[in-house]
Amino acid sequence: MATDPVDHIDVEKLAELEAQYTIFVGSSHEDVSYAKTFWNSLALQPPIESRLVSADIRQRLKVAKDPSIKTAPLPSVHQNDVLFETVSEQRVEDRQKYKDMAKRRDEIMVLLKKQREERIKREMLSRPFKPKPKCHQSNRHDPDTSSQDLEEDIQHVRSLQ
Repeated sequence: MATDPVDHIDVEKLAELEAQYTIFVGSSHEDVSYAKTFWNSLALQPPIESRLVSADIRQRLKVAKDPSIKTAPLPSVHQNDVLFETVSEQRVEDRQKYKDMAKRRDEIMVLLKKQREERIKREMLSRPFKPKPKCHQSNRHDPDTSSQDLEEDIQHVRSLQ
């Protein structure tokens, strides 16, 4: 009987499959399940970037609440008024605090100005009694210097330029 090409291909595919997979022929069902569990535990999972779904990332929308369950009642108008009054009181207190700080700053500025004026007055009173500073003549041109020396100096400076 001639070999059918289709059977030949099936035999080759079967040989390839047998080379890639372990076949548990004649093993108990329990041994097969243990082997599957073992080999599945060793299989590497794809990296998280290549997965379409990740357990770390919430991908589902929140479940809609049941309309039959009532939520907490809205605060009453009285409660809103109380909250508004407390916020208003806090704002008034803050404004008063800032006004007090500005007043204190102005008082300090007036005191510093007064102290400065007193210091200037004392300085003006003591000025006539302070020794006069001596003028240093070394930096000035002496009238005794001859015109010839002066001309030489000028020529020397011009040559440097």
